[in-house]
Parts: sequence; C-alpha cells; structure tokens
Amino acid sequence: MSLFDKPAKILIADDDPLNLEVMLDFLDADQLDVLYAPHGQKAVEIAINETPDLIILDWEMPIMNGIETIKVLAQNKQTKHIPIIIATGVMRESIDLKTALDAGAIDFLKKPFDKIEFKARVDSALRLSFSRKEVRKQHSEILELTGREKELLKENLDLKSRELSSATLIDYQKNQLLIELVDKVKHIDKLTQYAYSKDIRQITRQIDGYINLGKSWAGFQLHFNQVHPNFFDKLNENWSLTNNESRICAYIKIGLENKEIAALTNVESASVRRALSRLKRKLGLKQEDNLREFINNIG
Repeated sequence: MSLFDKPAKILIADDDPLNLEVMLDFLDADQLDVLYAPHGQKAVEIAINETPDLIILDWEMPIMNGIETIKVLAQNKQTKHIPIIIATGVMRESIDLKTALDAGAIDFLKKPFDKIEFKARVDSALRLSFSRKEVRKQHSEILELTGREKELLKENLDLKSRELSSATLIDYQKNQLLIELVDKVKHIDKLTQYAYSKDIRQITRQIDGYINLGKSWAGFQLHFNQVHPNFFDKLNENWSLTNNESRICAYIKIGLENKEIAALTNVESASVRRALSRLKRKLGLKQEDNLREFINNIG
C-alpha cells in the first residue's frame, strides 16, 4: 500500500469497531500509519494535527456525520486538500453519491465492502494525494490541477467508464439469458400441449419479475453518475421526461444500440423505436435531427 518512498498515513472515522477491523484487514495495516476517530469531530481534530494522506469517513456517525465533517475539513487550510472517501451502508442511492461528491468527497464506497474494489479506490485516492503533495512542495502555493493530476483523474474516470460498461454488459447478458429462458419454457409448454400451463405461467412471471427488478438500474445509475455526474440534472432541468425516457437517454449516452436497450428494458425492439420517436418529440427535435448526437452533447 506504500505508493512512494514512505508509508501512507490514513485516517479512518467510523463509530463501529467491526468496520474498522474489516478496513484494517483490507488495507494491510501493518504497512500503513493508520489513525482512528470514533466520530467526525474527533476526525477533524486528528486531521488538523496529523495531516493524513487520505481520510475515509463513515456517513452515519454520532456528534458529527461524514457530510458535515467533509464540509468542516474543506474550510480548513491544512486539511482542504486531503482526499476524502465516504463510506456508507445506508445512503447508497445515486442522489446520495451526488450529495457526497458535492460536499467534497472524491469517491464513494458502499458497505459491505468488496476487498478488491476497496483497495483499488484507496490506491487511486492515495496516488492523487501524493501527487498533490509533490506539486505543493514545488510551488508552495494553493494547489491547482497539473498535467500529472489531470492524467491521474483521467485514469480514474477511464476506470469508472470501464466499470460502467462492464456493469451494463452484465445486465444485458443476464436479461438476454432470461428472455431466452422464457421463450424455451413457453416452447416446452406448447410441446406438452399445455399440460403444465399453470406452472409454466408461474415460472415465466417469476422470470419476468427478475428481469424488471430495479436493483440493476440502481447499480447502473451509481456507475453512470460517477462518469457523467451532471447528465440527469440537465435532463430534469430542461425537459419533463419519464423515468423510462431518462433511462433510455442514459443508455444512448454510453452508446447502446436499440437491441441492447430493448433487452435491458425488457421490451421488443419495435417498442424501443417508438419510444425513441416520442423522446425525440419531447426533446423538441425535428425529424431530420440526430437523436443520439443530441443526447451525447448533454452533460
């Protein structure tokens, strides 16, 4: 975990000792200088005195929660440049991610933690931290983004883009498989001359229900907002779109074709074409205008 010529100093603020144990295990704590605070107020005090390389804050803490702590740290000259990751097991929706990023966090971790994801995000944040320190040491002035930092931030954005593509591909493949299973089950129903129709209908309803679960969409939104943080805000500011229309816009934004959108939304391709025509009218576009090009320029 030591990225440069000295061990990294990490401050963890969490009121649950079990969470601390998990993070220490993931971080290979014997190679790090780990500081601990049971709440945000203590974290601020330690951060000012110790100036850690990275701060990991739990969202829900007594006395001062994670968001309040970020805002206090951002106002202090000694701590405002320290990268902060916020961790939560409760505030897990896309709007919560936006709240954390708007407050000043650079990343967001959901509990229970995945070890590989946890280490990757901490490594990325530490690299940014050390890069900032190098620049401040050379210039002794308020830090501005350098070419190196921009490169690091671009790498981080590229990583999030790949995560978004992977998550979408997994959902697409899952839905394709489930749709094929429904077709096969219906074919079996026909071959058995509908002897088991009641059971078959129950099975197909269960499969259709799983295809329509909102959980996959929530996960997609989280990844999507990390790559395109202003996209949904601009959609809502300028147009009154339904949730499904906003969803289609997001899929178009990442380059999905009609067939892929149909599988992810569990509709026929013809339904997607009709939805795109309605969407075009709602966005105020003419027949000859390119919908995909228009959406790609949003955000």
